[in-house]
Amino acid sequence: MPRSAYEAMTSSAESHGDDIDMHVMTYDQRCHGRSTFGGGEDHLSIEVLMRDFLDVLQYAKTELYPTSNFYVLGHSLGGAIVTRALSGNKSGLDRVSGVLLVDVVEGTAQLSLQHMKSFLKNRPNTFPEVKDAVVWFLRMGGMQNPDGAEVSVPPLLQQNPNTGLWEWRTDMHKMESVWDGWFTGLDEAFISLPCAKMLCTANAERLDKALTVAQMQGKFQFEVIGNGCGHYVMDDATLTIVAKVRRFVKRNEVLGQKVQLINRHLSGQMNNTTVPSNRM
Repeated sequence: MPRSAYEAMTSSAESHGDDIDMHVMTYDQRCHGRSTFGGGEDHLSIEVLMRDFLDVLQYAKTELYPTSNFYVLGHSLGGAIVTRALSGNKSGLDRVSGVLLVDVVEGTAQLSLQHMKSFLKNRPNTFPEVKDAVVWFLRMGGMQNPDGAEVSVPPLLQQNPNTGLWEWRTDMHKMESVWDGWFTGLDEAFISLPCAKMLCTANAERLDKALTVAQMQGKFQFEVIGNGCGHYVMDDATLTIVAKVRRFVKRNEVLGQKVQLINRHLSGQMNNTTVPSNRM
């Protein structure tokens, strides 16, 4: 989740504190943002990224919020990480009430990887100033919202102490040896998760066959953001994403509470039932 969406989500949670009690946390993956784990991009396989996510999730469950339910959200590769890490993982799914994916579909993602080398070749390697990178993202990099770009682009860069130029913090060229496995099996893993699920995409055309069939069968909630958004939907339509996430969480929390009340009521009825003597 980019900083623009994280800050909006946190602000929304605070301003609607009487509506639903929500704590929002995020983390920088290896070689990203302020992560102290620098280098090693050529080893960022899906297995490594999944282990990191599960370690963070377990820490949050045991040390930060030991009694809370969890909803995990991932955009693009982040969505593949959380989905595949939780698929078939009983301990990982403990207290996870919902999984939300943002603009990631296996078929579309696999196709985009075929054009990744061309994209990286045409992308500038350095920028004189951070603002130049922001401008590039708005003109060529797929972002539409200047406010979101000004928040989310700077953490992608670091200044070279020798040249003074701003370079990409993550060397994506080194990831070519591992990126083929990032999205494999994503659709099946997502559909099979035994919890509430929501998929948000920039447009309806991004849905592939497997997810289209599953969506028609009611296996997950599907939301289209639209309004000309690109892949960075959390930056382009931050408030829309925040609203959809809040509604998803609130609906499932309320439903969960109702189910608990019904179960308690039924349990109480069973405990109070008198068994006839001729059946004892």
